[in-house]
Amino acid sequence: MYYFYFDSGTTNTRAYLIHDKQITQKTDLAVGSRNCSLNHSNQILKDSLLKLYHQLLEQEGIQDCDIASVFISGMVSSPSGLIEIEHLSTPVDLSKLKTHLVKYSMEEFGDREIFIIPGIKTLPQGQKASIETIALANNMRGEEIEIFGILHRHPELGKGHSCIVLPGSHTQVAFLTDGKIVDISSNVTGELYHSIVNHTIFGSSVCSQEKDSILPDMVCMGYRMLRQYGFNRALYIVRTMELFSDSTLTQRRSYLEGVINGGIIDVIVQMIQDPTTTIAVAGPYQQYQIYSSIIKQYFPEFCIVEIPVIKNFPYTVEGLLNFIEMKD
Repeated sequence: MYYFYFDSGTTNTRAYLIHDKQITQKTDLAVGSRNCSLNHSNQILKDSLLKLYHQLLEQEGIQDCDIASVFISGMVSSPSGLIEIEHLSTPVDLSKLKTHLVKYSMEEFGDREIFIIPGIKTLPQGQKASIETIALANNMRGEEIEIFGILHRHPELGKGHSCIVLPGSHTQVAFLTDGKIVDISSNVTGELYHSIVNHTIFGSSVCSQEKDSILPDMVCMGYRMLRQYGFNRALYIVRTMELFSDSTLTQRRSYLEGVINGGIIDVIVQMIQDPTTTIAVAGPYQQYQIYSSIIKQYFPEFCIVEIPVIKNFPYTVEGLLNFIEMKD
């Protein structure tokens, strides 16, 4: 039998057809919860899911009856997705996640039930935060299944204390104890970088069509200026570097990465209670370089490791397979 999996985010939806623990077909479409929000309707997302579903079935030469189950994770459970589903409260392990699957039916898929994987939050179930405690509220949708995929591929991170960093538009940091997500820190990074580069005067100081290498010393300088002068002043130094120094584009970009990501390092160090905790950065090597540069320079007592990207078999799919294989 086959399994079908949708990983639907804010701007993009990826679809996978899985058979015998292998991805046999995959595709994606630039449609997500953002489109639902802009159109004040989720119909465009429903139509896109159905389109992707039939496309992969046709490519594989199979029919709907050959699909054992359809799973979906990500922003589909948000207010601007298919249906709003409350996040699960930490602590969360794979078993708890599977127990709280939500069955969803939509006319476009006929009688077939779709299983939605809920997100995770750091607030008690059914409760809201007060203004005084709002800083303690963090959440993720979609990254939870990716984290359990990482744990399946790297079981050593599921023993004792570990911290998994997932860089992206919104960088998520998950704190784990014995394979259970016990806390989260949600942060704006990639989206902030994009806004600075494309919509501020600083764009000319760092913008380039080419992917430059990361310079650890400049990343550390960005972090140092952030701690010494605060975010606003540290950010403006990017501009003065271009105007009044012989700095290169690569130096300024590396510096900016230190400014933007440095705050996450401080959160990680503050929240980690056990100095033996392993910090694992999952994503492109450049992201690992950014975090490891600061950790090794300023917090050498911590162990930091890279979790490389596997393009042909995403950790989300690995997490789903682990999810499916787990006995009820």
